[in-house]
Amino acid sequence: METSPDIYDGKAPRELAFYTGAEAARIVRVRPGTLRAWAFGRSYPTADGSKRWPPLIRAASPKRRRLSFANLVELHVLSVLRGRRVRVDRIRAATRFIRDAMHTNHPLADVDTHTDCVHVYVEYLGKLISASSSEVVLRPMVERHLERIERDEQGLAARLYPIVRQDGSRERSILIDPRRHFGRPVLASANIETAAIADRFLAGDSTDELAADFAVEASEIEDAVRFEALRRAA
Repeated sequence: METSPDIYDGKAPRELAFYTGAEAARIVRVRPGTLRAWAFGRSYPTADGSKRWPPLIRAASPKRRRLSFANLVELHVLSVLRGRRVRVDRIRAATRFIRDAMHTNHPLADVDTHTDCVHVYVEYLGKLISASSSEVVLRPMVERHLERIERDEQGLAARLYPIVRQDGSRERSILIDPRRHFGRPVLASANIETAAIADRFLAGDSTDELAADFAVEASEIEDAVRFEALRRAA
């Protein structure tokens, strides 16, 4: 029985530094400067000289300023938490708690995280334990965003369905999987890179023509074009 070639040379695809900071910022839809601070930290002046604001995640390649799929998932979760106005000090406390208790370098990617817009919670040993409080109030908006992360048998983040529309829909037409196309966004149903679809659309192919060529729904083509337009405009 033939085995497929190991294009990653035995390395875990989810840990490879596929993305630049700019690419990650476009995918998770946050400002590039904000993402750089989250992923790589930043320096800031004080009366006593320059001080360092440490990053919120452990980047795959800090020196090259490149990020992995696991980092991308963490940044997706961070964008949700910060969008719900969870304070950075609470996020730091929660990630420290999760990292130490569960021995993972990617606490926001590898543990189901919930928030009540004030605190961060983790699912641990079958019961919900608070990383910073004893209250448990889950908010549907946050849960919808976290549901976009699919996990493998070990509970590790394996696939991400990035946001395409802001109308509250739960569409999952676009997929990012580190085992597919080196982590580039693809049409989930056809495994075709969204960039290739958008390029053909911009070259003059209609939505219906592309849908017929790729044997998918026209709405999926529209989502791919919309997603790429948002990425390229960011």
